[in-house]
Amino acid sequence: MSGGKETPRQKMIGMMYLVLTALLALNVSKEILEAFVVMNTGLLKTDKNFEANNGLLYNSLKGQLELDPVRAKVPYENSQKVKKWSDELHQYVAEIKSELIQAEEQVSKEIADTLDLSRVNSKDKYDNCTRIMCGETGTGGKASELKEKINGFKKNLLSVLSPEVSKSTTLGLDTEDPPRKGVEKETWETNKFYHLPLAAQISVLSQMQTEIRNAEGTVLNELFKSIGAKTIKVDKLAAQMIPSSSVVTIGDEFSAKIFVAAFNSSMTPDVTVNGRQITETDETGSVIFKSKPTSEGAQKIKASVKFINAEGVEEVSDVEYEYMAIKPAAVVSPTSMNVFYIGVDNPVSVSVPGSDPTKIEASIAGAPGKMTKVKAGEYVINVTGGTKCTIPVVVKSDGKSSSMGAPEFRIKRIPDPTPMLLGKKSGESLSLGELKSAGYLSAVLENFDFKANFTIQSFEFGANIGGFYKTAQVQGNRFDAGVESLLKQVKPGGKIFFSDIRAKGPDGTIRTLTAQFSVK
Repeated sequence: MSGGKETPRQKMIGMMYLVLTALLALNVSKEILEAFVVMNTGLLKTDKNFEANNGLLYNSLKGQLELDPVRAKVPYENSQKVKKWSDELHQYVAEIKSELIQAEEQVSKEIADTLDLSRVNSKDKYDNCTRIMCGETGTGGKASELKEKINGFKKNLLSVLSPEVSKSTTLGLDTEDPPRKGVEKETWETNKFYHLPLAAQISVLSQMQTEIRNAEGTVLNELFKSIGAKTIKVDKLAAQMIPSSSVVTIGDEFSAKIFVAAFNSSMTPDVTVNGRQITETDETGSVIFKSKPTSEGAQKIKASVKFINAEGVEEVSDVEYEYMAIKPAAVVSPTSMNVFYIGVDNPVSVSVPGSDPTKIEASIAGAPGKMTKVKAGEYVINVTGGTKCTIPVVVKSDGKSSSMGAPEFRIKRIPDPTPMLLGKKSGESLSLGELKSAGYLSAVLENFDFKANFTIQSFEFGANIGGFYKTAQVQGNRFDAGVESLLKQVKPGGKIFFSDIRAKGPDGTIRTLTAQFSVK
């Protein structure tokens, strides 16, 4: 199934895997996550190119059916099976991508389906997507199901080819476990998805979608050749660039792979970058561009790629890219606290590597609230509503303002507090003596990083006494005469109940709570 010479498109996919593997081996910083975004965008474009090229093959097979119904009947019917299998698996992978974004972003499917990777805030998260793909122990998740579907897909595709052609046809979509390293043996599932950030997992799945379309095209070509027709060449080529990083420290090297998507493996493109001829290539035929920035700021790259199209005519495709050169600096920022809570002071620090903190200005946009500067680089944000906001940052120097971006933050209300009686939570037990000495009910925020107090405004106290459920309405949080009277009648082994507890938080919202305690 896997022997034979690789097709040009499969070689291109192999090159993309090399890039992906190299990126996964690095520490996943913000810059690397952005590199995944760039790579994923390139993969999606390539996937569209493959889909368009396959559409041409389907149309050509239909044309052959009209010209030669006898010879083309079976290949055409098989092509429709190939389309069904390919579309189903391609859509299944798309649904997995949506599910992973839903899980990490905590959004609905409708919203997740509209988000491209560049707009996803949780690119660095991996807990939920690892659980979905690999289960709790690395096995039994969606990855295993995906592997089974891929194997079935390849088996189906090869079934429409003759035995001789099937043996020499390479479809890609490898599902073999990687070689053993050390004592433990890694599986295909863990190698592809275990503990990888969301950005990496989405890129891996996008890569699989391109391979699905590539395998589809490979089989369509063989079906076309089986009726004596000439294999259709790629009708359109486009230059692509995959950078190692979008931010480079001065003195470090910027590198990028510039290649022609869906290219002819026998053709090396003629590449010019910023007017300079580039001749260095790698084993895939991709041209390698390298440069070392000498000053801070945006570094623009314009590459011009010449190639011969399917009609033998010279064509030129241009691609542009911009990366930021910065001075060496260490910035430590929390990656999980991209949340502002309503009604409390949210401390934030703002910095731009290589910039004087006194020249940095920040504000809040997209939600009601205020941002108060404590000192250079440190602020306190207090929001009063909304679901998300941005923090536009600018650097002012020499009378000019330079935008440094506007990071997005989610806005959440403060979690519900926990009703407590003498420090004990609902479901716990208290003695009669403790109950009679308690005197009041409190609402406590547990495991919350900010100072936020809740005030109990009222509650209903209830207890089973003499076979009857008796209640007392209380204003405030302290036990009144009605509660104390009922407590004197409660017996060991019974239970007391606090219902309709109305607790007001610093954000102005009223939370309705309940609690019950056993009497020992």
